[in-house]
Amino acid sequence: MIADDRLARITDHANDEHQADLCHTLAARLGLRPRHIVGVRLSNLTSESVEVSWITLDGGHHATFRFPATATTPDEVLEQLGRVLTGSLY
Repeated sequence: MIADDRLARITDHANDEHQADLCHTLAARLGLRPRHIVGVRLSNLTSESVEVSWITLDGGHHATFRFPATATTPDEVLEQLGRVLTGSLY
C-alpha cells in the first residue's frame, strides 16, 4: 500500500511543476490543441485511479481515470498516471 502523503506529494508536484506537460498530454488524449486547455489539476490520486479537472475555452470539465492495473509502488503510480493521461492502456 502506498502512503496517502506520498500520493499527495506526487499530485502536488505534478500540479505545480508539470502544468505544461499535463496540458499537452491531456490535449493529445482529447484531440484538442494544447492552447485550448487553460489548466489541468489532478486530485484524489490513489493506487487505482486519478481525478482530472481541466478548463477549456468551453468551460470546466472533470473525469475520473481508472488505472489498467493497481499500482503497488510510487513508480507504478507514475507509470499508470502516464498511461491514463495519454490514453495508452498498455
